[in-house]
Amino acid sequence: MLVKITRESLDAIRRHGESTYPEECGGLLLGLDDGTVREIREALPLENVRKDSRHNRVELDPLSYARAEKEASRRGLGVWGYYHSHPDHPAVPSTFDLEHAPFVEWSYIIVSVLGGSASDLRTWRIRDDRSQFDEQTIAEN
Repeated sequence: MLVKITRESLDAIRRHGESTYPEECGGLLLGLDDGTVREIREALPLENVRKDSRHNRVELDPLSYARAEKEASRRGLGVWGYYHSHPDHPAVPSTFDLEHAPFVEWSYIIVSVLGGSASDLRTWRIRDDRSQFDEQTIAEN
């Protein structure tokens, strides 16, 4: 599946990763999906509420997620994914990422933040059998 994403959303993801470095950050991807193309119109940063291991783990507040989903719906959009940063690690999903990803339908964007500067940014989708992630193609929209 092709993932189209706005330059503003890509920049927002990178800035969020840089601003929280050396801790992980996370947020939601809002947009539209027609089954062939996923169009991400907004990257919505959310706070990492995790109390420990914030350098390599992120946890989103369920109430913030619910509010974001409600707001997306009000605007005619859906929540079609999640993004997070990997401080000083590649933009490749970890085993932990696979085990904790909530939906096989979502796109999972990972931005690598090396020494405080965002570098590689890639998007992934989980196979239906949840055995692994496969990389998706990103097109700037």
